[in-house]
Amino acid sequence: MTSDQLSLIRRMLPRGTRSKIATSTKFSFSYIDQVLKGKRRSPVIMRSVLEILEELMLIEKSNSIKLQQIMAIIDEIQTP
Repeated sequence: MTSDQLSLIRRMLPRGTRSKIATSTKFSFSYIDQVLKGKRRSPVIMRSVLEILEELMLIEKSNSIKLQQIMAIIDEIQTP
């Protein structure tokens, strides 16, 4: 991954991600930070990061569907 891609990933990750990765992989925060900055490589950490991003994607998709449903309900209520 390029440094630009890693930077984008770091910005997209929610708070608490390092703790979650550290718990599941047993790596230190420092090592996780180094991997996310491209200074070191760890397939285990990157796999964990990608799993977290996939979870976020599913949550965002679910939220988008819920938002569309709410908007449809509001439109129905406001239409005489």
